[in-house]
Amino acid sequence: MKRIFGLVLSILMIALMSACSDDESSKEPANKPASEPATASAGDDIFQKSCITCHSSGDITGGQVKLDSTKIHADFQKKEDLYSFVAKKMPKSAPGSLSKEQYDAVVNYLWDQEQ
Repeated sequence: MKRIFGLVLSILMIALMSACSDDESSKEPANKPASEPATASAGDDIFQKSCITCHSSGDITGGQVKLDSTKIHADFQKKEDLYSFVAKKMPKSAPGSLSKEQYDAVVNYLWDQEQ
C-alpha cells in the first residue's frame, strides 16, 4: 500500500512540475547569454522582478516608495551617479546582487522615464 501511495505521489509531483514549467524556456538555445541587454523593456522587466516590492514607478504600482523621473534627476546629477547608488545599495535585501547588464538596464529605464 505504501509503495502504491509513493508511486502515485511521485507521478502527481512530476505532472505538477511539468505543468508549472515554462515551455518557452525549453525553446531557447542553450548558448543564450546569461546577461540581459540594457534595453528599456529589459529595464522594465528587471524593475518588475527586483524593485517592485519596495518601489513604484510610472504606471507601475508596487511598494511604498514611488520613483519618478523628476525626483531621480533632482537627487542624481548624472546617470552614473544613479548607477553607482543603485549598484551599491539595491535591491535593499541583496545589494549588488544583479549583473552589470541588469543594473545598466534598470538605471537606463529609470533615468529615461518622462519627467
